Amino acid sequence: MGAHPPVMPPTIPAATGVLPIRGRDAWRGEAGGKIPQRYQIRESEDLRYLRCREAPGLGVSIDHSYAISEAEARKLGRQVILLDGAGCFGPMIDDAKQLYNLDHHVGCLRAITLATCEQALILVLKGLELDKGDWKIYAGEPDLDTVFAIWVLLNYRRLREFSPDAKDRIVPLLRLEGAIDANGFEVADYCGLSQAAVGITKEKLDRLQAMELKVKQAGEWDNDPVGYTLTMLGEIDHLVYTATDFADFTAVEEEYGHVDIGDPYVAVVCRDSSGIYEVEKRLKKNWGDRLGIVALEKAPGHYTLRRAAALAGIDLTRAYEKLNLLDPVVDGRPAEKRWGGSDDIGGSPKGVGTGLAPKEIRNILKLAYRPVSAMDTLRQLAWAVTGFAAAAVVAVAGWFLFGMLVEKPYSPIEMAACLSVMAALSIATAGLLSVFFSQRRLWLYGWRFPGGYDWLLVVPAVILGAALGAAWVPPEAWLRPAPGVQLGLRGVLATGGAIVLLALALESLFRGLVHGLFLLTAPTQRVGGAWFLSRPVWWSAALYAVLALVGWQLGAVAMPFALTSHAVLASILGPLLLVLLALGAGLGLGLIRERSSSLWPGVVAQAAGMVLRLMVELRLMGT
Repeated sequence: MGAHPPVMPPTIPAATGVLPIRGRDAWRGEAGGKIPQRYQIRESEDLRYLRCREAPGLGVSIDHSYAISEAEARKLGRQVILLDGAGCFGPMIDDAKQLYNLDHHVGCLRAITLATCEQALILVLKGLELDKGDWKIYAGEPDLDTVFAIWVLLNYRRLREFSPDAKDRIVPLLRLEGAIDANGFEVADYCGLSQAAVGITKEKLDRLQAMELKVKQAGEWDNDPVGYTLTMLGEIDHLVYTATDFADFTAVEEEYGHVDIGDPYVAVVCRDSSGIYEVEKRLKKNWGDRLGIVALEKAPGHYTLRRAAALAGIDLTRAYEKLNLLDPVVDGRPAEKRWGGSDDIGGSPKGVGTGLAPKEIRNILKLAYRPVSAMDTLRQLAWAVTGFAAAAVVAVAGWFLFGMLVEKPYSPIEMAACLSVMAALSIATAGLLSVFFSQRRLWLYGWRFPGGYDWLLVVPAVILGAALGAAWVPPEAWLRPAPGVQLGLRGVLATGGAIVLLALALESLFRGLVHGLFLLTAPTQRVGGAWFLSRPVWWSAALYAVLALVGWQLGAVAMPFALTSHAVLASILGPLLLVLLALGAGLGLGLIRERSSSLWPGVVAQAAGMVLRLMVELRLMGT
């Protein structure tokens, strides 16, 4: 069995350049003038693809090792075409699954089966909807039959509207090559062409065949099948077209790629020196009604965002929101430095541009319009719980390690040191997980300087809540010194330092990691924007309350201050009040996190409340 093909992404990746066809410039047709270079090579990781500017929804992968079984082909998704041996099963037309195997080798009567190029021509003329969705084409050996089939598919728009003269140039080529490839040279004279036409057409095919033979004799056949195919497509263009056929041809200077933003629409990211309306007009010639959004780069890093499908219900606000969230330039300082505009047109931060690469903008637009399923939420929740569990395991391990090094009973300073070790380990774990999940975009998880000021309105409530009922303060027993021993200034400072580290640990875990895991799939607040409780705020606050309840049951955090002198009330109302206090604090800290785009204001607010509560506890203890 040959190599299993990678599932080509529906987005054709960014262009890597165009190989020369008859020189670096667009080459001349038979009638004089210039025929444009329409074929391009694009890359994704270690894969190379072909595409045509006039058929941007088709991507062609070519690899000599392709030998795909029917079962493997069905796993490649919909809108798949296999050419001339890439699929090692019989010819297939499965319109329901949109799977097509154009072949005449296995599972067929070769003598009465059309060659691949003619099968491709029939599919195109029968109306195969290549203009809908993104099609993945797989080819193995790029022999002349396969190359003609690729040419037919990439030129499907023009084929359906060919003039009689153009048909007279392409049909004999396909018919004669199909007859020769399927049944050999002995039947070439009986392919339906006049003897004069056979002679002229065979001369053209011989020229193409000579190029193939030259590559094989040079030992380069296996080196670059994609580049070779691109060159051959240009040669076929030279045989079929004249410069006048491209009198209305227009294209943007460079397309960085496209993504689906909801059936049937796509967002196209491109670069051009023309205005947005002119670029939109050019793109619509190739994309038609599929064009939903245009992201045009006129100068490096400076983009215009345009909704091309005015009545499609596409809301550019969703694009602005995700771009602002992931753009490192948008830090809330000042709040106006951001992507924005109207429902129809907008752009990148004025003056400074964007810190995102074209590929990143393309992927963010896809993310902005991808529906969020219940499974997405469950997956995020599972990762959040896993991250919390990992931090807890590391912290507990630090506790036991500390216990092995220090004799019991612990003094308040030793207990503070233990808390500091546990908090530091939790911070390190949350930080490493944040690096992993954010793909090194730590600002996304709140590790950045704060922006804006309106979050200050929430800080007093968080501090007051921490002072009066904070369930996250260590219990009194951890703070009380042994009989006859004074806590002293060193003990107070050590405990205060431990509480600050604890605040940072909690914020990095809940408003950093947990909040960040839900961040990309839900609307959130922004610096200076509207006030509301987002889904990431609710989830991080809920898990925060669960931690507080578990910690109280284990004796690791304090009883709510209002119940410290009422044992009966504490046993009855303690859990409920605890959860409500922790949930309220979590919501407040989540608001601070989103409206400042940073963890640090929440760390300061929570630490201030903890320290205030500590001072009250020590005063009550008479220490």
